[in-house]
Amino acid sequence: MKKLLLLIPIILILTGCNSYVELNDLGVISEIGIEKDDKYKMYANVIKSIDDDFNIEEKTIVVEGDNILDLINNLSYSLNKKIYLSHLNLLVVDDSIKTFEVKELVDFFLNNNETRSDTLIVSTNNIKTILENSKFKEINELININNKISSNSVYTTMFDVINNYYLNKPIYISNIEYIENNIKLNGLKKIYNNKIEFISNQDTIYINYLLNNIDTFKTNIECDDNKYLYIEIQDSNTNTINNQILITNELKIIRNDCNLDNKKITTLFNNNLKNNLKKFTNKEIIIRNTIRSYYENN
Repeated sequence: MKKLLLLIPIILILTGCNSYVELNDLGVISEIGIEKDDKYKMYANVIKSIDDDFNIEEKTIVVEGDNILDLINNLSYSLNKKIYLSHLNLLVVDDSIKTFEVKELVDFFLNNNETRSDTLIVSTNNIKTILENSKFKEINELININNKISSNSVYTTMFDVINNYYLNKPIYISNIEYIENNIKLNGLKKIYNNKIEFISNQDTIYINYLLNNIDTFKTNIECDDNKYLYIEIQDSNTNTINNQILITNELKIIRNDCNLDNKKITTLFNNNLKNNLKKFTNKEIIIRNTIRSYYENN
């Protein structure tokens, strides 16, 4: 509903009596990608027109500048139109954007009344390919669904970036690639202390634990040679208090190849979770589990 309301003023601007109207005075931006070498470079998807069925036609414009405001001004000059950012759904960055450049992004979004705090931010190794072949809806669904079901992504908005930047916390952004005509998730990018760190798909779940983003997911832990404990984690909650991380889980045992009792299951699960979380935090980890279901092997 929110996105529909955001589209209404654009539709009123773009459509009228005619079934297909060209944009004359506004450069409506739906997605942008920003990278930096000696100068900033921006790839902007600009809405060309919307027909009566709300089908949107876009084109990708590339501009360079000394700073982000420069990019917007140069885009305006290139299009000979006023830039309209209230419809900006997606911001794509790559490894060239370090903490120093994040500050400029933060300042730009805070000082521009047209920008949106719920703009989704993702990372990729090829901004141009992503923006030319994928749109916000497709990327949004990929990250949102994986975040809720498998915890293989982190849904990061500009609000999260601004908040973490001022709290001096790491910024985690889902990393995507365009492979065989499809977008695919490939771990996370962590931006902190002016460095970029790659976090694999396998470890994304532990970042979501630290961010208290766990909804429900399934995992397996080896309990003996080629034997596994298959678990579904439900209703997980993570709280950070001073130097402690308190985690509560409800565990549903799907399969128990090693025939472990509940106490041994808890010990195995907790040790596995703590060992992996310790790669990303120095805080003391306290885990409390409730085993809601138990299924014996057939």
